[in-house]
Amino acid sequence: MVNNFVTVATYSNYVDANLAKQLLESAGIKCYLANESTLNTAWHLTVAVGWLQLQVNQADLEQAKEVLVSSQMAAAATADDLLDDEAADDDFEKISWADATADRAFITGVIGLILLLLPIQFYSLWLLLRLFVSRRPISPNRRIKVMIALLLDLLNLYILWHILF
Repeated sequence: MVNNFVTVATYSNYVDANLAKQLLESAGIKCYLANESTLNTAWHLTVAVGWLQLQVNQADLEQAKEVLVSSQMAAAATADDLLDDEAADDDFEKISWADATADRAFITGVIGLILLLLPIQFYSLWLLLRLFVSRRPISPNRRIKVMIALLLDLLNLYILWHILF
């Protein structure tokens, strides 16, 4: 008896091809991936050999198409659900420019204390100066960070002054 296998779908990667193969096998449809061995050894020939071809017996072609199409619709519905979940996750508070600058000045002050580099201290002081000149409102927890950053910068400058002079 001659097996009349026909291509029901082609895939560019192994993951999608094997997922579709497992889906058809779980539905009781015998199938195999043509060109799988060739592409495992010579992946750069993917286009030349016609991609990974999912083949089924000609008698099972219509049933295989129905199974694959229904799984794609389910995957599309799942993707839409994921997009809705991601949209709900976007409900976070945006940080103002002043708060972001205060955070940056604090982090720079801490790094400057560790490394004792004068340019880092000047950058931190410049950020604090921009913050004070802008007169934009700062959240209460960032005010504490600004004061700590200023104290760290002064401490760093004091240490550097005694080291250099």
